[in-house]
Amino acid sequence: ENIVLYIIMDSKLKFIDLCSGIGGFHQALKNNENEHECVMSCDIDPLCRESYKNNYNIESEKDLSKLTIENIPNFDILCAGFPCQPFSKAGSREGFKDSRGNIFFDICKIIDYHKPKYIILENVRNLVSHDKGKTFKIVIETLEDLNYNVSHIILNALYFSVPQNRERIIIMGKRKDM
Repeated sequence: ENIVLYIIMDSKLKFIDLCSGIGGFHQALKNNENEHECVMSCDIDPLCRESYKNNYNIESEKDLSKLTIENIPNFDILCAGFPCQPFSKAGSREGFKDSRGNIFFDICKIIDYHKPKYIILENVRNLVSHDKGKTFKIVIETLEDLNYNVSHIILNALYFSVPQNRERIIIMGKRKDM
């Protein structure tokens, strides 16, 4: 099932951009033919928030784990490039034992409350093999338990004419009742 095609072809949608960095998801969703609208962004890094503000004129929230979920504006797509350090070969590899690894579960609380049509998550390729695949299994099962059909793909920046060999996993979900 091509979840990306559904997102691109759906009429103008609202999205939130969590762990947004400087706005990769924002750039992609705003610049497609439907010009989806960002209604909230969040990143813990002050320099990323400053860049996001300069690029998109949106004041980002500071700490995803401290958001009042009920106050998040209505949205159709949840995007999140949740912290990769706990899962990366170059990082701590402590997974969910690292507090940054648990940001994934904070994202799931938002998904559970708001039940967006679509979810798009991004992380390092090593998420798939971290802890002999147990971490990835937890991620997928958690999203499926939240009532999403989930698929994933590993992409490399090289595939898109970017002069960098950087593999990332993209996890996409579509609500099962759609």
